[in-house]
Amino acid sequence: MIHLPIETNFMKNYLILLLVSLALTTVEAQGLKYGIKAGLNLNSTGEIANLKTELSSLEDAKGAVSGFNIGFFGHVELAMLYVRPEIHFSKFETSFDALTVGKSRLEAPVSLGFKLLPIVSAFAGPTYRYELSKDNNDYSIESLKGDSTLGVHLGARVHLGKLGIDARIERGVSENEARLLTKNNIDAGVIDTRATVLSLGLSYSF
Repeated sequence: MIHLPIETNFMKNYLILLLVSLALTTVEAQGLKYGIKAGLNLNSTGEIANLKTELSSLEDAKGAVSGFNIGFFGHVELAMLYVRPEIHFSKFETSFDALTVGKSRLEAPVSLGFKLLPIVSAFAGPTYRYELSKDNNDYSIESLKGDSTLGVHLGARVHLGKLGIDARIERGVSENEARLLTKNNIDAGVIDTRATVLSLGLSYSF
């Protein structure tokens, strides 16, 4: 009998959860919504306590923009709760000491949200991520742990009719190491690419 690693089993179960969540958006149900979303990824430590100083002004926020995300979502209301699966493409830059790495990936977050006020909700959940590329001008970057990783996210959303505005923080939880190789294929070390990403998003439901 073959025993799959715990992380592989978790990813398998997560994909099943994602498929079930997406299936919910294809049936007729009260409170069903679907739509498109886009947002900006910002350079940040990801520490909530530091956000006020890191993004203290509009100029700071503009200078912190490091990429974008775009995709679509489903949304099912469940009394005071809602389930929101998303699929989107995300591109951003992240820094490791003095090294900056450009990354692009497909992300599939599933959020469980709770209405705090009629137009404000908090949400959290897991994120399945598939790395498409890692780029740096000085090094080639070779993944050591595979391209599929898991993360967790949390955030808040303002609901303005069909329009939604949200802010979220996401952090990788599964190991995602990459080896750096110089242009002469000399091993330059290993970095952990579990970046913490802050994003601001805008969504529109049909």
